[in-house]
Amino acid sequence: MTIIDQLTRIYPSILLQKPKNRKEAAKFQWFTTEDGDLVGIDKAALHDKEADLLSIFLTPINEKHGEPTREAQWRQILKGQDKAPDFHPPRAFRFLIFSIKDTTPDKESIQEAFQSLFPEEVPILWKNNREGMIIEEVFQENQELLTLEGIPDILMSDLYTDIRFYVSDTETHIQDARTVFLWSERAAAIAADYHLGPVVSSIEILPYLFLDSLNREDWNYMKRTVFSDMDEEKELLDTIRVFLESGSNTTLAAKKLYMHRNSLQYRVDKFIERTGLDVKKFEVAVPVYLALLQMEQ
Repeated sequence: MTIIDQLTRIYPSILLQKPKNRKEAAKFQWFTTEDGDLVGIDKAALHDKEADLLSIFLTPINEKHGEPTREAQWRQILKGQDKAPDFHPPRAFRFLIFSIKDTTPDKESIQEAFQSLFPEEVPILWKNNREGMIIEEVFQENQELLTLEGIPDILMSDLYTDIRFYVSDTETHIQDARTVFLWSERAAAIAADYHLGPVVSSIEILPYLFLDSLNREDWNYMKRTVFSDMDEEKELLDTIRVFLESGSNTTLAAKKLYMHRNSLQYRVDKFIERTGLDVKKFEVAVPVYLALLQMEQ
């Protein structure tokens, strides 16, 4: 039995969509479920203690004269529904999908911390107590987007919990919002599976998208083909990974690894000799790099 079925048994007058008449809508207390569904319960049948209890497993929507909040309007759009008549679309937007390591800080404290990062209030859609999404909207022509570098560290010092973000591309067409949202949710899940950094962009996720599509049999064959008996050569494999991440630039890779350029070149040549894979060639470097990423997991 779903949560909506249970609520319907307790509150037979429950509504699952808002009446167009604002006065009628104002007679109900509105909530969203963990799945993002909208529910309205008649205020006359709802006591204060019951409302507090419902707020534990439902997200209350603060009403202003019966109008849906910005969050509720965005939920409609992301579910593929027509946008509300009074929804004013931004010039551009992007999704910041967040995940919280633990639930020690209460949701209100986290919400307040998120809002403090922006000059204006932003919609925040919660999926559950540990996951959700900030929608960063652009309304002004010269409005700057939030720079997330260092933000997880700031939040860690304030909230004492690890918060990670996946940042979508900036979009300008509201009709593409649902498509971008669904893609972003998948990308955020991949970032979590591969334990990527605290802030991950859509570009950074692309190699892992290919890895995620490989089944176990394909990966085992790829590993055997690329590395054969090199499982124990971690230092050499790490060198090749950094070399490829540096655009096959020997000087740059040597600086990252704090080693002499000639020493790095020796390791690259050693890898080529042992595997027969010339990682200096682009068409060889790509599958080798993907295999190295997979081996790290």
